[in-house]
Amino acid sequence: MVTLGDIDPGFGPNDDLRHRPEPGGRMRDSLFWELIMPDEQLGMQVYLYLTDRGRTGYNVSVWGPGAEPVALKLAQGTVGDDVDLDNFEFEGLTVKQPELRRTAQVGYTSDEVSLQFDFTALHDAFSYKCNPDGLPSWFAANRLEQTGHVTGFLEVGGRRITLDRKGHRDHSWGVRDWGVPHHWKWFIAYTESGRVVNGWIWIARGEWGFAGYVVKDGVTIPVSHIEHKAEYDDGMVQRRLEADVVDITGGTTRLVMESFGAVKLPTKDPMGTVITEAACRATIDGAEGAGQFETHWPGQYLQHLIESGS
Repeated sequence: MVTLGDIDPGFGPNDDLRHRPEPGGRMRDSLFWELIMPDEQLGMQVYLYLTDRGRTGYNVSVWGPGAEPVALKLAQGTVGDDVDLDNFEFEGLTVKQPELRRTAQVGYTSDEVSLQFDFTALHDAFSYKCNPDGLPSWFAANRLEQTGHVTGFLEVGGRRITLDRKGHRDHSWGVRDWGVPHHWKWFIAYTESGRVVNGWIWIARGEWGFAGYVVKDGVTIPVSHIEHKAEYDDGMVQRRLEADVVDITGGTTRLVMESFGAVKLPTKDPMGTVITEAACRATIDGAEGAGQFETHWPGQYLQHLIESGS
C-alpha cells in the first residue's frame, strides 16, 4: 500500500463520487471494472458513465474467443440530480462504494447475464498525473487506476462462474475530446501473486505520451516510458503485445500479452472512434497472469488500414 515519492495525485477522499462542473461548464464521470479469466476463456467489463445533467448509460460486456460477444448489454437514460456514485442504480446495474477508493460492490441482472462482485483494492489508487508526461487535458481532468481482488459470481451462457481472483477498475472525470488522439493502447495485467502492470501509450498532436504504474513487492511505481510492439490480424484487431515498461527508478518490467478473444465496443463520437478490448493471457517478467489490452482508433483511419492491408 505504498505510492513511491511525494507526487500529488490531484485527487482527494471524495473524488470517487460524482463531480460537478465549474459554472457554465460540463462534467462527465466514467467508472470501469474488468476481470479477465483465461482459464474460463472469458473477459468481462462493466462501464458506467454519468454527466452533470443526469445523462447516464453503461455497457456490460462478456466475451470470449467467438466472433460475437457472449453478452453485450447497453442502456442509456437519465437519473436524478441527487444520485451519486456511492449508491447508484439504473436499469439493472447497481454500484455501491462502501469505502471510497478502497472497496466497491457491483451487481447486474438481465435476461442474458447476471453478476455480483465485491472489489477490494490491492494498492492505493494511482493517478496518471503522477507520470512524467502527466495527464493530457483532452483525455480527462483526472483519472485513477486501481487493481484489486474480486469475489462474487458471473452467470452467462448457462454457466455460473465463482469469482475469486484479481481484477481492475478505473474512474475518470472531465470532458474528453475524442478528436485529439490519433491512437492509444491501454493495458492492465496482473498475477495472482500480486504483480501488476498498467500502461497507457498515446499519440496526440504528433507527440507520444506514456502513463501507468507497476506494482513490485507491494510498492507502486510510476511508469516513465514504454518500449513496445503490437501485432494485429487482418481486421486490425490486436493479437499480441510485447512491452518493456520502464519505471521512474529506471527499472524495467517485461510484459507479454496474447489475446484469446476481442470485442469491439460501439461509440457515437464524431470521429467514429473504434475501441477494441482484448482479453489476454499475460506474463509479467515470466510470471503467468491475465490482462486486458485496449486499442483506440479513429474510424476512418482504421478502415483505411484494413482495406489497404498496410
